[in-house]
Amino acid sequence: MKHDVLVKDKDRTQKCLEDKNLMDSLYVYTDLVPKGCHNGACGVCKIKVHEGEFHKDKMNRKHVSQEEENNNVLLACKVFPKGDMKIEFVSREKNESKQQYRFGS
Repeated sequence: MKHDVLVKDKDRTQKCLEDKNLMDSLYVYTDLVPKGCHNGACGVCKIKVHEGEFHKDKMNRKHVSQEEENNNVLLACKVFPKGDMKIEFVSREKNESKQQYRFGS
């Protein structure tokens, strides 16, 4: 089954299949997703899920803390839509500055 996924930071909606993770479904739209996803190992595809139903695989704790996961900050390569969704990609710059601020480098 296909579901509409709105990528808020790109203001674009695409159809995504339930049996494919968001990254695989959206990857064909080269201007829509960041490059370099390695199935949870890199953290490049970090997203915030604003709305929608989904199934998720285990998150890599190197890139997604338990607190973030509880707040629907996830890796797109580990999220499978179960209904229409609204997501937003979290830029690496935001992640890095947040970590520097949090841990005070």
